[in-house]
Amino acid sequence: MLCNEFDPCREAVINPADHYAPIEGFPKLCIGIFSHVIVEEMVEKYHGEVIAQIKFCTGTVPVYRLEAGGLEAALFLPHVGAASAGSFIENLVAWGGRHFVFCGSCGVLRHDIADGHLILPTAAVRDEGLSYHYLPPSDEVELSPACVEAARQAMEALGLPYVEGKTWTTDGFFRETRGKMERRKEQGCVCVEMECAALAAVAQFRKVDFAAFFYAADNLDAPEWDVRNLSQKGASISEKCFTASLETGRRLLEKTAEMQK
Repeated sequence: MLCNEFDPCREAVINPADHYAPIEGFPKLCIGIFSHVIVEEMVEKYHGEVIAQIKFCTGTVPVYRLEAGGLEAALFLPHVGAASAGSFIENLVAWGGRHFVFCGSCGVLRHDIADGHLILPTAAVRDEGLSYHYLPPSDEVELSPACVEAARQAMEALGLPYVEGKTWTTDGFFRETRGKMERRKEQGCVCVEMECAALAAVAQFRKVDFAAFFYAADNLDAPEWDVRNLSQKGASISEKCFTASLETGRRLLEKTAEMQK
């Protein structure tokens, strides 16, 4: 099968570093939030300035530099989906990014996880395609324990309740069948989204930090799909999501500084 054709060769036909030169002073901490509502609010609040543009055939995505909580970070709005989201890490690593924190909504597979509750993934089921180009085939990819711990410490320091567990990363938003959902629950998944496995794989391949967390939106664990707060795009918890991202990034930076002593 094609998904078994992983090639560990680090030189590809097209390599990001061959086409994207490092940007002087580019922030080491990069925060991607899958919500234009949250990104726009934080850019306005912290007076973000555009420092780069990620180019796609569908248009460009600005990357903002902003300072908040004593930290400098690159903030951006990733595209939804494994392949496109993974390309953001590739671009930002080439420019100088080294520590990545991603946040976005997810569908819950447990009805007891309330609207807006934070979820910390420890591993992701690889029901997408991109990760198989970056890591040998397997059912799951484990997130870096050190990066998970950084997110865990951030949540606890901020007093934010959270749930830990595996996430189901899928390319097939409209093919989340009841049978698949039950199998993913048996594997220990508490939520479903579309990027985490791919982002973890790209980060491992490029040897950079990757931490992630989600906020609970729609509920699949019901007789019928319950959209709940999905359409709000995180508007009611924007500060919580950004602060948690920033605090996670702080601990990733501190970890690196400690290792360099």
